[in-house]
Amino acid sequence: MGMGSTMRAVVQRSIGAPEVLKVESWPTPSQPRGDEVLIRIRAGGVCYHDLLVRDGTYRHLVELPLVPGHEIAGDVLAVGEGATRIKVRDQVASTNRETCGQCDLCRTGQEGLCTNQRFFGHNGPGGYAEFAVTRENALSVVPRSIPPEVACVLSCAVGTELHGIRDIGQTKAGDTVLVTGSGGGLGVHGVQVAKLCGAFVVGLTTTAAKASVIRSAGADEVVVVERGERFDKKLREVVPGGFDVICDNVGQPVFDSCFRTLAIGGRYVFIGQLNDRSISFNPAWLLLRNTRLLGSNSSTRRELDEVVRMVDRGLIKPVIDRTMALEDAPMAHRRVMTAEATGRVVLTP
Repeated sequence: MGMGSTMRAVVQRSIGAPEVLKVESWPTPSQPRGDEVLIRIRAGGVCYHDLLVRDGTYRHLVELPLVPGHEIAGDVLAVGEGATRIKVRDQVASTNRETCGQCDLCRTGQEGLCTNQRFFGHNGPGGYAEFAVTRENALSVVPRSIPPEVACVLSCAVGTELHGIRDIGQTKAGDTVLVTGSGGGLGVHGVQVAKLCGAFVVGLTTTAAKASVIRSAGADEVVVVERGERFDKKLREVVPGGFDVICDNVGQPVFDSCFRTLAIGGRYVFIGQLNDRSISFNPAWLLLRNTRLLGSNSSTRRELDEVVRMVDRGLIKPVIDRTMALEDAPMAHRRVMTAEATGRVVLTP
């Protein structure tokens, strides 16, 4: 690829409906330097976060125009002279950001909090394209036994749930765990992670048709609710003592009802927030029941390495809704937006 060449990429030039996503000719990334790696993208996941960037709900560190997508998998075409781990022809999957690798947070395994980070699809390379150049620290090598459309979702769709449920929520054998949005790209993997931790798992969904998939992911019970209804009584019927851990992939729309079902000493872990509205609660509920509200951001490279091993061993089976072409990005966003998708939608260049 000579300098000045172009590639096909989905480009977002403005805030708006899914139709603002258009395939264009976009500059091909330059040859990798230092610790950079050039990837031929084979698959890119579509996360609800991409929809929030597209419609303007999420604006932090977002620079237009951009190529969306932070879930990247593909083949290594070239590496910079400073790359030590990644080799040409490796299959790799990315975390959702590259970090400086030098600050105290990076050096203590908390690179998700690095203040010098570039988030892919915001102010760094995006996954809805044919090629990307990323720093080596954002990549894990993935065995060829895992296809690229699965590899691309390992960090965000699976690793984020591992980080939230096991590491932040400290889920242990015998705990009761509620997973909200349990038929979606995150939640269906949260159910598997919670089960792997040894928990009794309840999946919450607004889509009755997804109940069988949620059960096959390992849910002991599935509770189907209408959008906008109060449903804490329904949850209490299933788990009278309340939940030790609530893994909330939805946020404000379900918070009121879910929060009321937190057990004494329970941990409420926020992983997703599907709108820009606030929640409200009486602090006495936290004090009297000795509960915790916790925020959980995305997975680290170490957690991505762990997920690769878990999937390779068959302990977790990623759920791919369907693969679509780059040109179908607007349709893919609509499918995720309307909760039609069960598991992750993936774009293949």
